[in-house]
Amino acid sequence: MAPLGVSPHQCQALSGVSRRRLLGTYYTPDDLATVLVRWALADGKGPLLDPSYGGCAFLEAAVRILSEKDLARPETQVYGVDIDPGCTETVRLIEKLSDSNCIESDFLSVSPDELPGSPYAAIVGNPPYVRHHWISVGQRESARAAAAESTLNLPATASLWAYFLLHSLRFLSPGGRLAMLVPEAILQADYAAPLRRLLADKFTSSRLIHVRDRMFVGTDEAVVVAACSGFGGKGEIQTLCVESLGDLHSVLTASERGRPPSYRFPPGVGDTGREAVTLLGRIDGSSEVRRFGEVAAIRVGVVTGANQHFIRSRGDLNALGLPESVRHRIVSRTRWLRGLEFTEEDHDEFVNGKAAAFLVRPKDPDEDRLVQRWIREGFEEGIAERYKCSLRDDWFRVERPTPPDAFATCARTGWPLLVLNRAACQNSNAIHSVTWKPDFAGDPEAVAVGFLTSAVAAWAELSGRRYGGGVLKIEPGTLKSAPIPVVDGADDVFKVLDRSLRNGREQEARRIADDRVLREGIGLSDQEIECLRFVSSQLMDWRRPSRGNIGHG
Repeated sequence: MAPLGVSPHQCQALSGVSRRRLLGTYYTPDDLATVLVRWALADGKGPLLDPSYGGCAFLEAAVRILSEKDLARPETQVYGVDIDPGCTETVRLIEKLSDSNCIESDFLSVSPDELPGSPYAAIVGNPPYVRHHWISVGQRESARAAAAESTLNLPATASLWAYFLLHSLRFLSPGGRLAMLVPEAILQADYAAPLRRLLADKFTSSRLIHVRDRMFVGTDEAVVVAACSGFGGKGEIQTLCVESLGDLHSVLTASERGRPPSYRFPPGVGDTGREAVTLLGRIDGSSEVRRFGEVAAIRVGVVTGANQHFIRSRGDLNALGLPESVRHRIVSRTRWLRGLEFTEEDHDEFVNGKAAAFLVRPKDPDEDRLVQRWIREGFEEGIAERYKCSLRDDWFRVERPTPPDAFATCARTGWPLLVLNRAACQNSNAIHSVTWKPDFAGDPEAVAVGFLTSAVAAWAELSGRRYGGGVLKIEPGTLKSAPIPVVDGADDVFKVLDRSLRNGREQEARRIADDRVLREGIGLSDQEIECLRFVSSQLMDWRRPSRGNIGHG
């Protein structure tokens, strides 16, 4: 059977992706489930629903907590839905659960009148973290139908968890509580904005609690607890941050006792952070500072829809017998950008290292005849059915724009980099394409040097989105507003900085850039520069994974 949201063809094409990632399942530790269920049932004795019960952690916690309330047959007040038949078998093995209350179905295709026990006083769960491009056509249809029933128009880029949260609201009784574990995207992603507004409109109290400790085995995905109470009322969203499970318990308990929680998001910035924000505002008004969107056009890189098919190594292409005319040099990974410029020699190094460094793109029917084996391979592996591929007139003919002038990192555990494209390569959508505006008369090397300063690093930490594993992501629209100090003559340290980066001395390179641009170029004091460094470093440390000692069930 195909995994959740994935067709059989996709299963074959995505054979390199773990089943866990395709299912979007990361089972909840028992102690975390207990904390959330205890809060969700604080007002009463159920009934409770878990719309994606998986390993049954929430269901078992609910039975245990209801037993503490002296409820006769607590298992009758606990309900679950899951699409995976293996989960149904798990329920049958757990004596304290009622298998008749656990339905095998796609939750998004179920209506409230089809579930026993509905509506529910509490809904608690850990919905699947399946990204939009891994959702099958069938489940995308049920997700869209669920969104339409709620009259909320979620963007097409929404991940599966967002539809689960949205659909869950249809099953809550007035005054009910919702406690869900969702990705950090709920705080930052554009597609999550309608959801955040909806929570404020539907609950008297909504809290999004970021937990810094990584909760799940097998992933560095950051967790946010959506804890909402008073369904049917209207209030405001409060965003909080805690370090650990113990802190999460304290925050939820404090709110029950009417005491305001003491944690705020983001932590550790304080007065120095406010000074940095003020300083960035002052820098932004300097004559030497340009918004990045004023000097360059920024767009996503080449979107293939199936990189493993379209971006190949030289050995793969030789084995397929593909001619040189359909091979186009491409930079496919952020880690390839090791300096301030990317040269032909850099690309050759990755080619010789057997990396996937060529984009396959036939330009006309004459070339199509030369690549029939490759096209046939794509059909057999279901590539032609992939969402992005199916939108093209010829699924195998990827749009190939003019190579950009430079690359900007899109997602990185460190701070962003601007790298000049000396090799005239294409780039995948893991990297942003940067093309200078026609009226830009400045020096590209000076822009790259200014991009390396602590001013841009601090701006990025305050403006970017934090993802699992401590990655900082900056979208093209956000990058347009980046304040870049462009100082005449700063290109004199370009080569020095390039060598330092290539030798793994990034902090040294950034200090040199700060001295040349921020101190000498725009006249910041040592104290002001240190303020920017401190805040950017503090926020970087905060977003990087910190693992607690949570037990895993």
